[in-house]
Amino acid sequence: MPTQSTGNSPISQAVIWGLALGTMKSAPAERREFPRYSFTGTFEATEPNSETRINGRTADLSEGGCYADTMSPFPAGTAVKVRISKENRSFESQATVVYAAAGMGMGLRFESIDPQQLANLRRWLGELRGESPAEVEPDQEKPRVCAGPQSKCVLNELIGELMRKGILDDSMGKKMLQRLA
Repeated sequence: MPTQSTGNSPISQAVIWGLALGTMKSAPAERREFPRYSFTGTFEATEPNSETRINGRTADLSEGGCYADTMSPFPAGTAVKVRISKENRSFESQATVVYAAAGMGMGLRFESIDPQQLANLRRWLGELRGESPAEVEPDQEKPRVCAGPQSKCVLNELIGELMRKGILDDSMGKKMLQRLA
């Protein structure tokens, strides 16, 4: 049966006794370098040695990391490869599990983000901040000049665009571009 807010609940008593005994700790100082934004996307983390894969969804996102809701998180300190996807776009990075709560999820810090992947992440974050596409992508690439046959140029451009949008992962895209060369 729910209790009414009379100050006599076990939690209220713990707070009162904690204050009376001087045992309450102040909230820790914010240590995050980047602001976090509420963001829900599909999440996949893979531990490279065992190839163990965990799926879930993100709850928030920043340039420095994310929080993933998952029932069976990796332990803190685990190095993983992360893939976050939403609406035919994705972001991949190496990451380290900073903290984990069994049955709830884990906080991750992104490590060594590839420049193209960082651009993808910054596009999402810009959209979450409400920036216009022009503000999100200020350094648009200039059109490339291709010296080969027209069909080869079109394929190069198509593969590059699919990689930029996160539809085609970088390793597969690079393999395809090498085959076209």
